[in-house]
Amino acid sequence: MAQNKKFRPAVISTVSVFAVLAVALSVAATTLKSMANTYLGKGEATVIEVEGSDQWDTNYYNPSFSDTTGSRTNAEAVTKKLCDEGFVLMKNNRNALPLAASSTTVSLIGRGAVDPLYGGSGSGNVDASKAATPYTGLKQAGFKMDDASYDYFNKEKDKYERCSITMDKYNSSQWLIGEIANTDPSNKPFTVAGDVAVYVISRAGGEGGDLSSDLKREAAQSEKFAEVVKSGTAKAEYDTYEDGQHQLELSAYEKNWIKFCEANYKKTVVIINSSNAMELGELQNDDKIDAVLWVGGPGSTGFNALGDILAGKVNPSGRTADIYAADFTKDPTFVNASVERQYTDIGEGDILVGDSGVASAYMTQYEEGIYIGYRYYETAAAEGVIDYDASVVYPFGYGLSYTTFEKSVKWSETSESVTATVTVKNTGKTDGKEVVQLYYSAPYTKGGIEKSAVVLGDFAKTVTLKAGESAEVVVTVDKKDMASYDYKGLKVQNGGYVLEKGEYTLSIRENSHVISDATNATYQMNVGSDIIYNQNTSREDGDLLIEKEAAHNRFNDVSAIFKDTPSAGYALNMSRADFKGTAPTAPTAADLTAAKINLSFVDEAGKNVNASVKDLLKPYVPGDNLDESATMPKTGASNGYVLSNMRGLSYNDPVWEDFLDQLTEEDYMNAGAYLVSGAYNNAAIESLGKPRVEDHDGPQGFSVLFGARPDACAYCSEVVIASTFNKELAKEMGTAIGEEALQLKWSGWYGPAMNTHRSPFAGRNFEYYSEDPVLSGKIATEVVEGAADKGCYAFIKHFALNDTEVRRTSNQCTWANEQTMREIYFKPFQMVVENAVTTIKYIADTDGTVISREMPACTAVMSSFNRIGTVWAGGSYALQTEVLRNEWGFRGFVISDFNLYGYMNADQGCRAGTDLQLTFGGNFADNTNATTRQATRTAIKNICYTVANSNVQQGVAPGSIVVYGIAWWQVAVIVFDVVAGLVILAGLAYLFLPFKKN
Repeated sequence: MAQNKKFRPAVISTVSVFAVLAVALSVAATTLKSMANTYLGKGEATVIEVEGSDQWDTNYYNPSFSDTTGSRTNAEAVTKKLCDEGFVLMKNNRNALPLAASSTTVSLIGRGAVDPLYGGSGSGNVDASKAATPYTGLKQAGFKMDDASYDYFNKEKDKYERCSITMDKYNSSQWLIGEIANTDPSNKPFTVAGDVAVYVISRAGGEGGDLSSDLKREAAQSEKFAEVVKSGTAKAEYDTYEDGQHQLELSAYEKNWIKFCEANYKKTVVIINSSNAMELGELQNDDKIDAVLWVGGPGSTGFNALGDILAGKVNPSGRTADIYAADFTKDPTFVNASVERQYTDIGEGDILVGDSGVASAYMTQYEEGIYIGYRYYETAAAEGVIDYDASVVYPFGYGLSYTTFEKSVKWSETSESVTATVTVKNTGKTDGKEVVQLYYSAPYTKGGIEKSAVVLGDFAKTVTLKAGESAEVVVTVDKKDMASYDYKGLKVQNGGYVLEKGEYTLSIRENSHVISDATNATYQMNVGSDIIYNQNTSREDGDLLIEKEAAHNRFNDVSAIFKDTPSAGYALNMSRADFKGTAPTAPTAADLTAAKINLSFVDEAGKNVNASVKDLLKPYVPGDNLDESATMPKTGASNGYVLSNMRGLSYNDPVWEDFLDQLTEEDYMNAGAYLVSGAYNNAAIESLGKPRVEDHDGPQGFSVLFGARPDACAYCSEVVIASTFNKELAKEMGTAIGEEALQLKWSGWYGPAMNTHRSPFAGRNFEYYSEDPVLSGKIATEVVEGAADKGCYAFIKHFALNDTEVRRTSNQCTWANEQTMREIYFKPFQMVVENAVTTIKYIADTDGTVISREMPACTAVMSSFNRIGTVWAGGSYALQTEVLRNEWGFRGFVISDFNLYGYMNADQGCRAGTDLQLTFGGNFADNTNATTRQATRTAIKNICYTVANSNVQQGVAPGSIVVYGIAWWQVAVIVFDVVAGLVILAGLAYLFLPFKKN
């Protein structure tokens, strides 16, 4: 039989295509299994019960809902409450608000009114496709709506480009404000029919890039931005920008729309739809603007809260979580934030590749030290350096109400703390809630340990008080929390916390600047002599204790770059002793020459080190960093334990060693499958009876990074949650997330995000709570507890100093002195780790006896992309083990941020304490040595400890295991593979069989 040769190319192509597709699908089905399970559905879970356990009570978490509809509806109701209490009334001239809804026609004005922003872009983005809008929110509150204005802006909006930050692709991002053109405020593009103009001003933020601190500079540097502004409406908007204009000030179009509103309406109300603080002095000082209301990123139901607040159905009680300065360019962070600063002498062969595609390194210097946000402005005012009223528009903790309150205070002091019991009375005519804020001022010695003039110590919120009604709230600050970190060794050799002697003034304030007119609003605490906190402590974990080391210097290599006076190549320490003389400066050429910046410091081993930044920025080589004292762990034991047996045990319980001895030789050789392939899951380990577990983003609710999530709630941005100043409500949010996780069959949540609003330009401020670590830490503690109460472990992130998005994945070296790290940037993480607790239920014996016990609620952390100095944060033993575990007592596991970049070495991370890599596939460099095996064993223990005490064990008795059936998409892959195999065989037969003789 002769073969028809003209069909050979087609057959070869077909065989090749099916072969490639079959291999690709099989690989994808393995490496992307977690995402496929999430968005396509996973097989049914089956519990293989241990004999005799069928009557045991394994309903550990008591879900409040039976399906995702119930959990999402609940979460949307919680979001509405968060916005009710988190939106901040900034201005209310002549009591312009509330409005009489039934007799008021509202005209919605501006791009943001018809195309609002619900949060930010990137992995924290949420599904807001069915969210309330300004139009629906006002209409449901009873307002009459002016459709002419709405229709005009709705028709025009798509003609205008708007800020779009593309994750980690600077040249693909652009920063246009995107307001609809208005060059003549006297022009009327639609028939004016409303009584009140509600003008919505929006600002977008996103992961992977910061907001522009200079729009014209950005256009010259970003290919996308430069291309966009070449023609049309984008060019027309760009042409209105002035030299040095930044993204967080009002644009020319916005100013003209405000003039339009003032000229055509009885009242003008401005809504600030931005999670980033803005320059709002023009709005505050313009008497024709009747009211300003900040709403941040309102999530799914927040615009219903907007309608209810404007109509007076809800009395606003939010407070600013950031200071609103008059001129951001004068802020001490401005010259060292949101701009690329590349080391000019780092090239190929020096370090591993980052996202830039070439070997390069960037840097950010926190020269302002502890003086960020209100801490700077209050201190600078106290030192007579600034005119506070001219420099600040709205203080931190500021917000108005529709009613008034009166306070009286009773103080009490113990050896450990100071407490204020505050009686709050509603003296107005409207029901409302009031925030009580406790601040302290520590004694400062010029040239001594740096201290802010004012620091938030605690806060509380009343219940709703009716007119004339009173209630008590209690706020407390521990004395150890008023201690300052002495990294220079002025009082404590090798660093440590010290409560210096002197007078401490504690005060109840209306905000960071204004002391309350309450009776007995201030209190003097005297410390007779320095108190140094250098003793080891412990924390409870079941029947056993977790030892905690006292803090001491761990980052001498990072602090070494800072000098007290200007010095070429080094960072400047801003000091209260001379704010003007030590004001931060932009990096010079010398500062960007890594080889010429020599750091002298004493390392953790007590060794004197003298090396350049370039010397220290070397690739991590696993084989050169072996622990000679490490021993090979036992393998293959048959001890009869599975993961469900470990629930409720202390981390230090010796049973864990018997459990881990069951790991096999094959487990260790394939450790990458468990520890280097952890994107949105942590893998099954058969020898330990551990199932595969699903973990998911993001901090504003389960995100839409890989597709729509109609079964999950879009919560408001985290800064709105912080602005509630309501700890109990924050816990409700965490509980709602936990309820959703129960219904979605997910166990880990990549949130809450807890980095600091160091600069108002940071692209990810929508994901983070505040500029203040105490507010962030106390709110996040409640959120983490709420989630843990429902069995969801929350990954507090990004640990640490990931407070800028510019070049965050390009070997971004973050420089801060150790006092700044600990008092500002580590502090919220520390508060959650040390203070968050939950109560778990577990079965304690073979009779099925259910026991409850308290344990730490924080059992998961996500490390960050950046370097701390020259060491990748995820690979920093000082950070992930010595501080997090040894000092704070953390027990659980750490996952990396998305590990797609060469400098994030999995071996380095695992040995340092980052147990799991958020990535797809991979393995360690060498799985046969004792160093890797001991790190592997510890990492698996950390993961198993967290998972055993999570909702994974819901319905699972000790000794039972969970197995998952095959999902429909897995069946589809198998069917395709079979079909592909038949096609390939048939093609091969066609190609080769005809040439064989009978």
